[in-house]
Amino acid sequence: MLLTSKNWDCALTLGEVDADQIVERLLESRGIDTEGRKEDFLSENPSEWHDPFLFVDMQKAVDIIVESMDKGEKILVYGDYDADGVTATSILVRYFRSHNCDVDYIVPQRAAHGYGLTDYILEDVLRKAPGLLITVDCGISNFETIEKIKEHGIKVIVTDHHMVQDKLPCADAVICAKRQDNTYPCVDLCGAGVAMKVVEALGRDKRHKVFPSVWRQVIELSGIATIADLVPIIGENRTLVKKAFQSMEEPTNIGIRVMNEMLLDSGKKPDESYISFVFVPRINAAGRLYDSSDALNLFLNDDKSKVKAAAMALTKQNDERKEIEAKVFEEAKAQIENSNRPEEWLLTNTKGPIVAYGKDWHQGVLGIVAGKLSQHFRRSAIVFTDDGLDTENVKGSSRAYGEFDIYHAIESASEYCVNFGGHKKAAGLVLKKKDIGKFMRALEEYARNQTEEEEQRDSLKIDAEIPASCITMKIHDALRKLSPFGLGNGKPVFVTRNLFLANIQFMSDGAHIRLDLYDTENDPDMKKVISAVGFGMGNYSSILKVGDRLDIAYTMNVFNLWGNDTLSLHLADLRPKMPDNIMWDRPEILEKLYESGMAPNMIAKLQKGTDPASLVPTSEHYADTYKTIRDMFGNGISIIDSIYLARMISIKAGNEITPFQVLRCLDVFSEAGLIKLGKFSYDRVCLSLSEVKGKANLQDTVTYKRLNSNV
Repeated sequence: MLLTSKNWDCALTLGEVDADQIVERLLESRGIDTEGRKEDFLSENPSEWHDPFLFVDMQKAVDIIVESMDKGEKILVYGDYDADGVTATSILVRYFRSHNCDVDYIVPQRAAHGYGLTDYILEDVLRKAPGLLITVDCGISNFETIEKIKEHGIKVIVTDHHMVQDKLPCADAVICAKRQDNTYPCVDLCGAGVAMKVVEALGRDKRHKVFPSVWRQVIELSGIATIADLVPIIGENRTLVKKAFQSMEEPTNIGIRVMNEMLLDSGKKPDESYISFVFVPRINAAGRLYDSSDALNLFLNDDKSKVKAAAMALTKQNDERKEIEAKVFEEAKAQIENSNRPEEWLLTNTKGPIVAYGKDWHQGVLGIVAGKLSQHFRRSAIVFTDDGLDTENVKGSSRAYGEFDIYHAIESASEYCVNFGGHKKAAGLVLKKKDIGKFMRALEEYARNQTEEEEQRDSLKIDAEIPASCITMKIHDALRKLSPFGLGNGKPVFVTRNLFLANIQFMSDGAHIRLDLYDTENDPDMKKVISAVGFGMGNYSSILKVGDRLDIAYTMNVFNLWGNDTLSLHLADLRPKMPDNIMWDRPEILEKLYESGMAPNMIAKLQKGTDPASLVPTSEHYADTYKTIRDMFGNGISIIDSIYLARMISIKAGNEITPFQVLRCLDVFSEAGLIKLGKFSYDRVCLSLSEVKGKANLQDTVTYKRLNSNV
């Protein structure tokens, strides 16, 4: 079981506001605080757009490309196998084809060639015999391979957006806003966005123009990639995505048109949710499982029947990807929860990223599985499998949780890495198989040395606290003016407090919950229900009961019910109202006093109004706590906040127990060998039941004696 709270970081508290006022206040809280900037942000045609020649080496790159086009040299575009790389490849190929150039492309296979321009694919590149090679969405760290290509007299232009190491490749031009001498204002373009700026520069150069139909496709493809690659949707990226959505209402690219006809609900316009959760997974599935040929056919073919076949193939591959991903996730989860795992790697004994390894797991789903493990266990995660290119190596993909910097964590253990790259939230790496243990120990040491702010805590950014009267369709519609949403411009998250819980419904066999809530202070007759859905929050039902008062954090959404749009809240978190005393309101104070060595009776004296008996578990509390753990958690590993565990036990047993008492019960059980226990902080524990032979004697434990010697 996983049941943990989030830290709510609330920017505003608003009273009764209308739709325009709430948009105005949200803009200001996001730093858009002048009339001109507000007007531009809300405009259908934002103004932020930069001259591509501000890129270092852009003029050099344009001159090289134009020279190759004029000479009729073969141009080879080399991309990456994900949605960003595939669209970036398509952008340049579409441009060169429009000028009848001799153009070809290569997108590597993940398992056969690895990421980037590696020696594993060098022969394929040389066999194409290009006069000019242009990389897109990769190349910035492929020093040796580029050097070898240059030795064959091939000109090389690198276009990339990934982190730059301490040197640049020896290419003829390097277009990347992450280089140290960068002068381009927007450093967060995705790979396709950089390719788009190359095409724009070629058009501005005027020696080989960009035809309007080609430019529209460039915008559509780079807009999709900008959402797919999770770059910030602010500044120039926001302008780009807005332009892309406008064009995609009647797409110029046939592949996008066919996908929309297949997947987009009738009458709906493309938006960031559709692109992220429906469109892009199909594009990525091709590169994850096989090669990216169907994705490239989708974007580069003008024969509608062939494009439809590619779209159908991508959908089939995506279904297959889901099955493989689910299987690998379950195997990885079982491995992490296995109580027979070496003691030093048990979740109860570690603070660093969790690590799973499977010999034959599909490389294409490692990143997705790492992300799911991260969310499931509320810990950063790294998933490894054997490297198909070098049997002595393992290849891994990682995802960060909370504010933990997974890139720096891996960098701190880089002495064990054959190769690694990425950013704060996600990174890929290759290790020698024999060094996995050493690598994990180095990660653990790094994690234990982090400050509380850098630890793997889940902080929820709240845009505003609002009254229930502001939960209206009119305000929902007004909030869409702030879209497109994404990294850097998230969908507004609100908090509304003290709602009455009238009903709890389960969905998908208990995986999700739907709550019926009422604002009884202003709606005593309960005429207006507030419907809220908690996806993946089925466990919360164990700490809720009808009649509770809840504070909820949520986004406003619309679903179509029998042809009618209905407002629904999607829960980001919830908090049941707890008793108003230090036991529940500030449990960390009591924990710190206890950890200092203070006896329970002294803690009670120091905290006036605290009954000493409320600090010491009774025999019934021990019994209720163990029975609840056994019945609710089973044999798996559970991560739970003490305040929620106390509430769960109180509801299930009908006998109130405080968070302090729960933690002391757990201490006693751990010392008696009944459970394995790890503490992440004063309030969060990780525990699993142990196999016990015979009867455990709680009275012999150090904690039990300490608690009962001063009552």
